[in-house]
Amino acid sequence: MNIHELADAINQNSSEYQFGNLQEIRKQIKGLSKKPTSNIFTSASISDDGWAFHIGGRSEMQFNIGFEDDGLRYGLAFSLEPSQSLPDVTILFPKILRLNSIYRERPELFTEYKLWYWSGERSETLPMQEIPTEWIHSHCFIFFGRLMDDNDIDVNLILETFDALLPIYIEVESSNQTQIEEIIAGVDHANFQFSTNARRLPNNRSYTSVERETNIDIRHSMIQQALYNKLVAIFGNENVSLENPFNGNKIDVVLKEGEHFTFYEVKTGNSAKSCIRQAIGQLLEYGYFPGILNADRIVVVGEPGIDSQTDTYIQYLRQHFSIPIYYEKVKL
Repeated sequence: MNIHELADAINQNSSEYQFGNLQEIRKQIKGLSKKPTSNIFTSASISDDGWAFHIGGRSEMQFNIGFEDDGLRYGLAFSLEPSQSLPDVTILFPKILRLNSIYRERPELFTEYKLWYWSGERSETLPMQEIPTEWIHSHCFIFFGRLMDDNDIDVNLILETFDALLPIYIEVESSNQTQIEEIIAGVDHANFQFSTNARRLPNNRSYTSVERETNIDIRHSMIQQALYNKLVAIFGNENVSLENPFNGNKIDVVLKEGEHFTFYEVKTGNSAKSCIRQAIGQLLEYGYFPGILNADRIVVVGEPGIDSQTDTYIQYLRQHFSIPIYYEKVKL
């Protein structure tokens, strides 16, 4: 499959995914009178050199596919190469800042992705991180996403990944917070939707003993999987959701009991107090933003046991502020 065939396959299959609405979303963000096209890629955005970006993406953070020595890349990119259509690449700088801010606030959205760049030559493949200032200059191409064996291309997996990246794109491309919330709500549905479809954790391979003991992302996934298994054993897998998408985020675990939902957020803090501090903002937003009841209970999950002072704190929040928040220890 060459780049033209791949781009055409993505165009043809995108209607089954939220990502297929990209051009309508761009129309809303940009205030366009009509969509420039219904396709993701057209001949104007596909290169015979083996890469493509979404139509209209030259001056945006772009959905990008391309063949490399290591396989097929698919994800999001900033192309800081000046051109006739983009003579001033500095218009992309505020968008890079917004991406860095999203990463700093919600790094859990990026755990599945790697980061690399080209500037004369390709960098090594790095764990996802904030884009360093020294990369941000003319003639640099910055990419984050995933790699796939180009002899075994899975178009549906590419589109699933683009669906997951779509809320990040929306937030980077719009500086209007109200507009961001409205568009993402339209993509993800305004109300919480329980889903057992997304069950693949970011890290699902075998780990070395050193990785298991020292890597925070891996430790997080291990706790998350242990919690999921525990709840499934009690309530059945039809009532437990892993990585449940909601408003551009992923709730670690959701338990469904009839019409009632419990949201669980896993943290790897050194104490129960630390885990609660890290999780409480996320859980309150997931559970009650924008002023509606999405969750009946919110639970912080961590490895440490809860001490008496932190337990008193949690009880105080429940009794005096009527916040149904709890702490649960998961032992690995």
